[in-house]
Amino acid sequence: MSANIGVIVLAAGAGSRFKQSGGVGPKQLTPINGKPMLQHSIDLANRLLPGAVHLVLGCDWESIVGQIVHDEIIVNPDWQRGLGGSIAYAVQQLQAGPFCYDALLVMLGDQPYVRQPALTQMIDGYLAASDSPCCCGDYAGHAGVPAIFPAALFSRLMSLHGDAGAKSLLASLDNKIMIPIPEAAIDIDVVDDLKRLVN
Repeated sequence: MSANIGVIVLAAGAGSRFKQSGGVGPKQLTPINGKPMLQHSIDLANRLLPGAVHLVLGCDWESIVGQIVHDEIIVNPDWQRGLGGSIAYAVQQLQAGPFCYDALLVMLGDQPYVRQPALTQMIDGYLAASDSPCCCGDYAGHAGVPAIFPAALFSRLMSLHGDAGAKSLLASLDNKIMIPIPEAAIDIDVVDDLKRLVN
C-alpha cells in the first residue's frame, strides 16, 4: 500500500505557561542543542516526508518565520482558540488548496526529543494496515500525537476546538494502531522542563 501523506507541525500557541515561568521570547525559538526547538520538529518532518510539510503558526508568527528554515506556512488568525482550533484550521486550509493528501501526520513543535525511527515505524504501520486506521503515539499510558489520521477522519479533525487538541478524537477511536513513543511525553511547557532536559 502507498499513500500521499502530508505533515502538519503545530506551533501556533503563545507559550503562556513558558513565559509565566520566566521564559523569554517565543517558546518556539528556545534553543535546544544549538538550534530552535521548533526547528527540530521541522527538520524531522522534512526527513520523513520532504515537500509535504506545513508549519502552523499564529502568535508571534512574523518574528518566528525569520529565524527558522521552513517550507509552507499556515498562519492561523484565530490561534487563541487553542490547539484543536489550529488543527481544524490547518486541515481546512489544506482541503481548500491544491493538496490531495490521503492522510495527515500531526506533530507538535514542542516535542523536540521525538526521533525518526519511532515515526518511521508509525508510517510503516499505517501503510501496512489494510483498512488505514489512525496510527498514533503511545506514551504516559495514553494515545497522543504524533499521529497519522486518514482522510476519512479529516472532517472530525476540522471540528476540533479548544486546547485538548486531538486527544479526545484519539480516545474515541477503537480502531487505531498505537506505537510506543515514550519520548513524546517530553514537551516544553515551562522553563523547568527545559532545565531538566539540558542538565
